[in-house]
Parts: sequence; C-alpha cells; structure tokens
Amino acid sequence: MRVKRFFSEAISNLKLEEVRSEFQRSYLLISLFSLILVIAVVNFFLLRDSVVKFYGGVNTFLTLVVFIVVFLLYQSLVLQYLKIKLRRNSGTTFIYKFIHTMIEISFPTTIIFYMMSELRMLSFIDSPVSLTYFVFIILSILHLDFKVNIFAGVFAAMQYAFLVYYGFNYVDYDALYASSTPENSHYIRAVVLVFSGAAAAFVSRELKNRITSTIDFQEKKNELELLFEQQVSKEVSKALLKEKGVTKGNEATVMFLDVRNFTAFADTHTPEEVIDYQNKFLGPVIDIINQHQGVVFQILGDGLMACFGSPGENVLHADMAFQASLKILKQVQEASTQKIIPPTTIGIGLHSGLVVSGNIGNESRKQFSISGSPVIIASRIEQLNKKYRTQLLISGQVFHQIVKGKMDIKFLGEEPLRGIGTPVEIYSVS
Repeated sequence: MRVKRFFSEAISNLKLEEVRSEFQRSYLLISLFSLILVIAVVNFFLLRDSVVKFYGGVNTFLTLVVFIVVFLLYQSLVLQYLKIKLRRNSGTTFIYKFIHTMIEISFPTTIIFYMMSELRMLSFIDSPVSLTYFVFIILSILHLDFKVNIFAGVFAAMQYAFLVYYGFNYVDYDALYASSTPENSHYIRAVVLVFSGAAAAFVSRELKNRITSTIDFQEKKNELELLFEQQVSKEVSKALLKEKGVTKGNEATVMFLDVRNFTAFADTHTPEEVIDYQNKFLGPVIDIINQHQGVVFQILGDGLMACFGSPGENVLHADMAFQASLKILKQVQEASTQKIIPPTTIGIGLHSGLVVSGNIGNESRKQFSISGSPVIIASRIEQLNKKYRTQLLISGQVFHQIVKGKMDIKFLGEEPLRGIGTPVEIYSVS
C-alpha cells in the first residue's frame, strides 16, 4: 500500500510540476506583452505624424492596443485557472494545453490578417509581429509535453503559410505596402517554424525526463527513509545521516525492560497469538518512550533496550527515563485490566552514565547502537527485579537526578553486580 501511495505521489508531483511550469509560462507572457504594450505606447507618441499615418493612423494603433489588452486579460484568466489547480493539487489536461496553444498562436495570426485584409498592408507580414510565433513555440517548452510542442510548431507554420498565400494572392495592396521579401522566402520561414517546434519538443522531453528522474530519486529516497525508520527510530536515522555513524559520547540514561514469563506464554500459544501480544504490548510502550524523547535501540522478543540522551543530547535524560518508566507500568496495568493483553508483569532497570553511540560491526553488516558500562549495569539492575520482586529499579546515579515528587522510593542498599567492580546503589520505586 505504501509503495502504491509513493507511486501515486510521484505522478501527482510530476503533474504539479507541470502546472507550476505552465504558471511560470503565463507569467512570463504577461510580463513580456505588458512590456510590449508600454513600448508601443511610448513609440506611438515619439513617432512623427507621417509615420503614424503610414501605418494606418490612430485607429490602427488603438486596434493593436486592444489586441494586446485582450491577450493580457486572457493570460490573466489562465493564471487564475492555474492557481486553482495548484490549490487543488491537480494537473492540467492535454486538451487544455492543445486549445491554449491554438489560442495563443492565433493571436499574431489575427493581427497580421487584420492588417492585410482591412488596411491592405502586405508589408505587415514582414513586421516583428510574425516573430511572435517563435516566442510562443519557445515558451511551449514549459508545457512539458512533446506532442504539444510539435503541434505548436506545425500549427504556427500552417497559419503563417496561410497568411502568406492569402496576402500574395488575394490582397489588393498598394505598391507602397508591398512585402520586401519574396513569397517563397516566407514559405521557408514556415518550414523553420516546424523545425523550431521539433527543437522545442526535444528540449521539452529532455527537461521533463530530468524532472521525472529528480522526482523519482526523491520518492525512492523518501521510501528508503520510511523503510529505514521502521527498522530504527527517527532519532537514530537522523544521527546516521547527520553524523554518518561517527562514534559519539553522551551522558544518558539506559532503560532495560523485560516481560516476565514470556517464554512460558510463547510455548502455550500460537505464533499468531504471540505476535499479536507483542504488538499490543510493545506498540504503546514504544510510543511512551518516544513521547519522553527516548530512543529504542533494540526490540527483543520479551522486552527492549532504550536510551534517553543519546544520540541526541538531553540534560533531563534521567527524569525523562524515570517518568517514561512510571507511565509504562501504568499502561501495562491498564491494558491487563481491560484485557487488551493477558495479565502481564514487567521489570524495568534504569542507570545513568557516559554511553557511546555509533556504528558497530564490519563492512558487510553494521548496526547503530550504544555501548559502555551504563548499558551493562542497566541490564543487571533490571534482572535484580526478580530478586527483590519489584517492577522498577533505579541506580543511585538516576535517583540523584530525578524529581521524586510523592513517589515511594526505597533504598535497597549497594548491590555488587557481575562484571562491575564497584557496588551500585539500588532503589526500588513502588
């Protein structure tokens, strides 16, 4: 399910990238034609009256201004449409791109046709307006659609060829407004438009492939991080990515938790029942440890090892571990009472000290874990719960760092631990 979700997210991200590209394209066109409008107005007032009259006078100028304003309004509507698409996280359709391209390319065609048919100015086919076709073809790359780019080139060439044929064969123009370029040369320009569309299609496909590769890479990275975080905690994964497994020492508190009589339970129940029990028991326990900024380093069949204060530093590590232990005991008691899990007794041992975190293993297999005497001592303290018939034992190092409140904490004495030279102060918590 999660793989399918990542795949659908990759498709969605690609569509959103296309919409963002379309949005940028319309924004560029609005900026460009706004600049053209300003230049046209300034140019109109600076030209001599004879030149203005040659191009049809004020009426012609106003008509061209209306064309540009209508085009700007159209692109503004397109921008609003694309904003809606972005808010809804949905992409545009091929039909939209197809129609949008037809409307844009028909814009210079309409202007040139008007100038030739109404004002009998065949010379207008040589004007800079005809170069607008190339602008639309180049910017069609941002559609990120190979077919649309090809269509843009072919459609522009067809319209331009129609204008050439119509102008040279059906327009009764005055010699003063004749084209400075032979008819055949204009048809060559139409062929160049087709090639321009093909070039735009090639660039568009390459750009889209690179965007797709980038999105795929990011999605695979996210999926690997998700799978990785299912095996280790988020804090451990961050430490591995940030510290790259470099050994690091921290003052921390280690917790060992053990489920009593788990072996007997496993022997008398089916594997499915055992797994169900482990999930119902460990799920809330891990959540409690995470809520208290602890890190679960190992999940054993009948318990776990966690650390508070490593790999991320935390000056309140002992108190966090202590409060988490109390909450775990309460959670297990409530789950047992409510028959969510069978009646369960646990043992928890806490000890504070300098722990070392880092990658342990060889080149073929490594595991990010903690080591040091606090790990061994915490494990030994947890085992003492069987001797004292308790559920939570803490060392003197933990006792002197926690907020006791109204808790009933009893000093049991200094306990010699196997493998540890100095006896450790042991306290029981009721």
